Amino acid sequence: MDKLKIWLIPGLVVILALAGLVYFRGKLPGESVEKPVVIEEEKPETKPKGFAKPVEPDSVEQAKDDTEAMVGALNSGDISDCDKITWSKELKEQCKDNINYAFILKSGDASQCDILNNEALKAQCYDKVYMTMAVDEKDPSICEKIKDTGLKQMCLDQVQMIISRYAETADDCSSISSALLRQQCEDNFYMYNSAETLNIEQCDSISDSNLSDKCKKTVTKNIEVIEQSKQAALNATETKSLQDILVLCNDLTGNKSTSCKDAVYPQLAFDQKDLSYCDRMSDDLAVSQCRKEQGDKLNTYYLRQSLASSDKDLCNQISDDELKELCLSS
Repeated sequence: MDKLKIWLIPGLVVILALAGLVYFRGKLPGESVEKPVVIEEEKPETKPKGFAKPVEPDSVEQAKDDTEAMVGALNSGDISDCDKITWSKELKEQCKDNINYAFILKSGDASQCDILNNEALKAQCYDKVYMTMAVDEKDPSICEKIKDTGLKQMCLDQVQMIISRYAETADDCSSISSALLRQQCEDNFYMYNSAETLNIEQCDSISDSNLSDKCKKTVTKNIEVIEQSKQAALNATETKSLQDILVLCNDLTGNKSTSCKDAVYPQLAFDQKDLSYCDRMSDDLAVSQCRKEQGDKLNTYYLRQSLASSDKDLCNQISDDELKELCLSS
């Protein structure tokens, strides 16, 4: 029994020593017995370079980009440039409408107005095309297709004024509601038709006595000029320009040369859009008549061009104040 105790005590000491070694194994002096749990901070996921998502501009930058694209498209007049408007679908449609609208007015084709997206612009397109057609064709019935009441009345006023100056038949004047304009229309028709047809008897149908006398003098003068022009034409071996005919006129003598030039200057005044050619004519009456007739033709020319192109600057070329005002107000 005593021997057993002697061996048991040293054995227990050895066991306790081994347990202590296991417990403290791997620990430095001064370390806490319990090792703290360390939670590592999660790092953001990184993507390979070259695949970063582009930053979308804010609303202010988007509006600026679209506005610049809109201005560029309108300046170029190329409808494909409207596709450069990136952010606003509404602005892109407006861009295409504006460019299409300008082309349609120049074409004079009312059926194309239907391609416009904006209903108000579509209605305006129809009205503008109908007004241009009415003026070109001198047909007040076309004005009735215009929806805008103010523009319809303006159309009727313009067409009636033009008819009163450039009626092709006396019956054309019957559509004019104003008695004064209707009488002027008939007088103008007889005046110009008499000069063109060399029918001096038709001058008696003019109600204004002064205009009737002027009509007879004009017809008499035109008969002389035409005869002289025929002679000048016989001397020409090929088709001549107006400037060439002026040279031929110089080969004539006396009054024949003067009358020949007087026949050319009015046409030159219209072709060159320069009424100063009228001032080269031989007498004051011829100058006055040339300026009146060719001036009226040029006024109609500039009015029609202005309506077709929506260019108000052309209205300033019109010499008649009343017609110019109507042109500008259109």
